[in-house]
Amino acid sequence: MAYEKECSNLLRYCVERQVPLYEIVFFLTNRCNQRCLTCWQWEEDFKTIEKELSDKMWIKLLQESIAMEARHLYIVGGGEPMVRGSLVIKLAEFAKQRGMFCVLHTNGTLFKKEQMDKLISLKWDQIIFSIDGPNPEINNFIRGEGTFEKAFQNLMYISQNRNHLIPDLGINVTITNKNYLYLKEMVDLAVETGCGGIHATLVQPFNKQAEQFVLEKEEVERCKEILISAKAKAEIAGLYHTFDSVLESFENVNNGQNKDDDKNDLKNGRNNNDRFVETYCFEPVLSMTISADGKVSPCCMFWNKDNPSVHDYSLSEIWKGPFFNTIREQLQKKEAIPDICINCPSQLRQRSENIRKELKTMGEKTTKNPSLLIVRFLNRIKKEGFSSALKRVKEWLYIRAGKV
Repeated sequence: MAYEKECSNLLRYCVERQVPLYEIVFFLTNRCNQRCLTCWQWEEDFKTIEKELSDKMWIKLLQESIAMEARHLYIVGGGEPMVRGSLVIKLAEFAKQRGMFCVLHTNGTLFKKEQMDKLISLKWDQIIFSIDGPNPEINNFIRGEGTFEKAFQNLMYISQNRNHLIPDLGINVTITNKNYLYLKEMVDLAVETGCGGIHATLVQPFNKQAEQFVLEKEEVERCKEILISAKAKAEIAGLYHTFDSVLESFENVNNGQNKDDDKNDLKNGRNNNDRFVETYCFEPVLSMTISADGKVSPCCMFWNKDNPSVHDYSLSEIWKGPFFNTIREQLQKKEAIPDICINCPSQLRQRSENIRKELKTMGEKTTKNPSLLIVRFLNRIKKEGFSSALKRVKEWLYIRAGKV
């Protein structure tokens, strides 16, 4: 089952009203060594070092998250995490010693050889390199002179020196009107560098500079054709990909799923549905994101003046407190859903859809063949003991009763 652990967390929330943390996301810094033309962050006053949490504080937060049962650690932007490379290595050592699944998103240009060697020796799970073109001409136009060459060099170093394909490597490309014609070539680049997959996202016009990179209507139609070809090419090569989520985002706009009347329904609570499986987004029950200055959010997009801070509360207090509980209730009951959620550009929306499908499939299985519950119960006793098996049966019965 592709989303077994996520579903397990969500079922515990439904049945036991417990909220075990599944993953923790760290934005270590908003500083960056690049000035990508599609990025809005470096234009603002994000870079102030004085506002950043200390190394000691980040380690403390990782300890807290593990105590809250977090199994996954994601180190991402904001800015470029390897601006604080020594901290990344400290966190990597701490997390891997405790069996966490760990992912690093990076532009790939700041790695030192010893840092790459350390991540390899720790068996760090996944590193995703942000590269916006299959060659220097295209990538460097967006990301700056020499960025393709350096990222490619470091990507190849890890690929050639890792053991048993660990860490898994990936490429993330932000699709713009300057590079959409080259998505099939990006798949070739992923294959050439030994990557396991390719991640694709659409450019977000959060500032005027980024607006010039948005695809026009005619380009969108051509992009869809190229995405379908790139998807086929990736699948033949055995790569995982996120091309489907980009295609779906195009289709959602075409089908009017984000029209004003639909948005108003969500804002005003006219789409209520008490079944948990129909929750608008599952992120507030799975994940916490901590910004460089200590603000906490359920995801990478939900930021406003009301976000609580680790300077004022512990992670556990925030996770169980009114800020998260209010968002959970809004998204579950679809009452007054915040604008940022309705307009969410993140691929996390696709994850929620995938989890929803998995939960529904689980429900169908328990309904069709109830005798399987007995078999599963006995198998669970053998594997994890009676207490764990009993909890799982409660979850299955909860699903069977249509309460999820």
